[in-house]
Amino acid sequence: MPAGEGATAVLEAPVQQVAPAVAAQPQTVVASAPAPAQQASDEDDLPPWVTEFSDDSAVAPAGMPAYMNDSSAPSQGYADEAPAVVMPARAAPAPAKAPYAYQITPVPELDWDGNWPAVAAALPLRGVAQQLAMQAELISCSLDANAYVFKLRVPIETWRTPGNVEKLNAALNERFGRSVRVDTELGPVWYTASAEAQAHRAACQRAAEDTVANDPFINAMIREFDAWVVPGSIVPPPASTTLH
Repeated sequence: MPAGEGATAVLEAPVQQVAPAVAAQPQTVVASAPAPAQQASDEDDLPPWVTEFSDDSAVAPAGMPAYMNDSSAPSQGYADEAPAVVMPARAAPAPAKAPYAYQITPVPELDWDGNWPAVAAALPLRGVAQQLAMQAELISCSLDANAYVFKLRVPIETWRTPGNVEKLNAALNERFGRSVRVDTELGPVWYTASAEAQAHRAACQRAAEDTVANDPFINAMIREFDAWVVPGSIVPPPASTTLH
């Protein structure tokens, strides 16, 4: 598909408007996609943000009576059988615009430029410990006695349980080769590895859509055969070939 710069799209054209001289040509151009089996086998090689997930999925079952958690509720039926649902503590929703500018403070003693999102995305973590790294914002990094303290702000309480903090602590110790201690607090966040990855994906998608919109071959198909680009079919080039 000559869409340029690696972007792919799907074109369709009405059959009745194709001239007889080209009727034998395929009328749908579909970009190739990897087979599901190959995609599954490569799952462990995907970048961290592809494996993002949230364990904040506890919701009340449909149809649950409003009085099920009320001590004065009737002691019969569903209220006796269904367990109470406890929602995890979370910070207040963060405003769309951060109230302060993002500042990267280098830490020469660690030979580090201070870019927390880049470090967090590269740490060899999985599961909720990875969520902790990806969704946390670095507030400060300072030396306290013999350890460098990474103070992080986290938006959901369950991500900063002692076990997850310990895993992140161990990964940072290995990354910097120095004694590191992770301290966390609950609060709204803006400048995280997850937010940076989302912004990067959005920028790649916009670039791919601009490439398709300006592609001479696609525009010729649209003019001559009344074709159109299937909505949602534009795919940016793989991350490994994307210029940073």
